[in-house]
Amino acid sequence: MGMILALFGPHRESVTSTEAADLIGLNRTTTYRYLNSLVNANVLTLREDRTYVPGPTLVQVGTYAVGRRDVLKVAAEPMQALARETEITAVLSLWGAASPVVAHVEEPPRLEVVVSVRVGMQLSPVAAQTGIFHGFMAGAPSVVRAAREMDDADRERLQSSAHATVRQGYAAQVSSRGIAVLAVPVWDTHGLAASLALLTTRDVLDVETDGPELAALSRTAETISRMLGSTRPAMTG
Repeated sequence: MGMILALFGPHRESVTSTEAADLIGLNRTTTYRYLNSLVNANVLTLREDRTYVPGPTLVQVGTYAVGRRDVLKVAAEPMQALARETEITAVLSLWGAASPVVAHVEEPPRLEVVVSVRVGMQLSPVAAQTGIFHGFMAGAPSVVRAAREMDDADRERLQSSAHATVRQGYAAQVSSRGIAVLAVPVWDTHGLAASLALLTTRDVLDVETDGPELAALSRTAETISRMLGSTRPAMTG
């Protein structure tokens, strides 16, 4: 079925079953069966002229993928400025299949020793960034499913922190290893796009007070959000 989906793009907006079979090199019966399966799943739509075009699910996935690419493209420069201003590592996370995934990291340039995290790392169910997504994307099917699959203790702790996150507009956490994190939402025209966080030790970052680091983090998130077309202001306090 992947070969069928690969037929669509700027160069080709629709295909007939015969065209699809010829292009992918399968017999027409098999191709027709695959096409109908994709229609039944809302991945493709069969028009009245008997041509197949991208359906609602495929359009949604494509829009989401473009949105992820856009946030990574626009976030780098503001994150560099944030890391320089605060002298703290800035971390951008996107929602993955069941939890946030680190998508971009900017470290402060003038420090010899920094706390950092690798791009591609899947964050824990109780991370501050996870609370951002569970707070502001609580109704999304993948978020609901992720919460349902947690053990009872993690789910209760996350739900409590998510409620607090929505109320105050940011998430704060200090781990058992002394790693401090402040995280805020980043918005685009469709809703929550990402989580932006500051990551360092608790000796450097006091997450219990609304200090200059939270203000700088919120300003940066609002800057990125506006670059993504959102008119929703950053929420703090």
